[in-house]
Amino acid sequence: MRTAAYIGGIGGFAVALGVGAAVTAGCAVASADSADSGSGPKTSATHSSSTARSAVGHTQRAKPQQKSLPTRQTRAVAPKANATAVASAPVTTKVGWVTGPNTSAPGRFGIYGTDVGIMWDNGMAGDKRQVLMIFGDTFSGPGMSGNWRSNVLLRTTDPVNRVFAPGSTTDPFAGSPLSSPGMSKQVIAGSARNLGPFGSQVTVIPTAAISVPYDNQYGARQYVNFMSVRSWDFGGAWTTNYSAIAYSDDNGQNWTVAPQTIRAASWLRSSTPFVYGNQNFQQGAFVKPPADSPDAGYVFSYGTPSGRLGSAYLSRVAEADILDLTKYEYWDGDTWVAGKPGAAVPILPSTRSNQYAGGFLGQLGLFFGGWVAGIFGVGGPSGHVSELSVQYNTYLNKYVAMYSSSVGSVIIRTADSPQGTWSAPTTLVTSVQYPGLYAPMMDPWSTGQDIYWNMSQWGSYNVLLMKTTLGAAAVQA
Repeated sequence: MRTAAYIGGIGGFAVALGVGAAVTAGCAVASADSADSGSGPKTSATHSSSTARSAVGHTQRAKPQQKSLPTRQTRAVAPKANATAVASAPVTTKVGWVTGPNTSAPGRFGIYGTDVGIMWDNGMAGDKRQVLMIFGDTFSGPGMSGNWRSNVLLRTTDPVNRVFAPGSTTDPFAGSPLSSPGMSKQVIAGSARNLGPFGSQVTVIPTAAISVPYDNQYGARQYVNFMSVRSWDFGGAWTTNYSAIAYSDDNGQNWTVAPQTIRAASWLRSSTPFVYGNQNFQQGAFVKPPADSPDAGYVFSYGTPSGRLGSAYLSRVAEADILDLTKYEYWDGDTWVAGKPGAAVPILPSTRSNQYAGGFLGQLGLFFGGWVAGIFGVGGPSGHVSELSVQYNTYLNKYVAMYSSSVGSVIIRTADSPQGTWSAPTTLVTSVQYPGLYAPMMDPWSTGQDIYWNMSQWGSYNVLLMKTTLGAAAVQA
């Protein structure tokens, strides 16, 4: 039952399009396959564009003028550049499998099939510094069989070579938190007490993760944003009850769901009252600005509605207040508005018009306002942004956003600030090359010219590591 539903929800839309998926108009695409040591069959197709009209730019970031956290900020104005940077198209290659039968994951962790693979730095130093990875629905056997868990977690000090130490039931720095020898445990669970009378839950899927400094044994706390899935509907669409944040003070070994962070997707699906605008923050992405940025000290939290058809919205919060929804500020296109998620406007793509919001019911919600939207849980404009990952790139001196679109492509955009304005889209890979692709999640340690990122593929139902080399910039006076 879960298997059939999952096929319809996560992978169905990309698979249904298959080789019919179109490359985004005006986007540069360049990719190739690298040698894959023991990682199964390769895709040999290479697709490139003769004109890189939307190639990724490379500019210098202006030096910050202040260090304190501003309480209110108007629209950021990008500094004028002394030269125009014209970059060649990025090139993307396949590195190898992160999970699946051609890796150590089935034997060490009971992970034969899984997806998502969100990566983040655990915020620690020395030999305790690791990249943590959290995955979605996980099965111990082939064909989505065996021991099923809604989510599992891996740890590594070498994400590029995909080296994972054996797991442990007690060691918070082992390769994975285990429930028993050779079996990774489910780390985040949804509770029936968080559901409303019209809520029912099929799984709990992580959508974003980050660490921030914290006064505990390790000096860092881990946070994961997750969605409680009510149903897998049709290709590219699913319904959530709510999103929420779970935290861990022992490097991901044990997790606690913070009930005060629950964002109900509509009325009566959650025990928490619906607040208009929270339906647009059901899936997410976290990013922290660089230390010398005027925005340092904030966590920027992006949101999208459930499914693959929505746009991306933006909020921010001081690192110490990440579990306090009343402290979040929302970007309304001109300034930050405190405590009102309904004030947020789409930033990816940037638009003020609600041209689509869940079909007929969505249009009713827009016409009659938040109460109808709350009944049906409809979102905003159809921006086709899903499974978003954002990080600051030190090679470009820009923020980089990577996401999967509803037509089966992985898209990259850049911006000088977290709120944009974001560049035109550049397509990295398409479902012609990798059928059933989704969920591009960037490695937090690869912020230079080479960006490594996890990509899920539906056919094998496992996670691949990909590498994108950003084009060298040719500076013109």
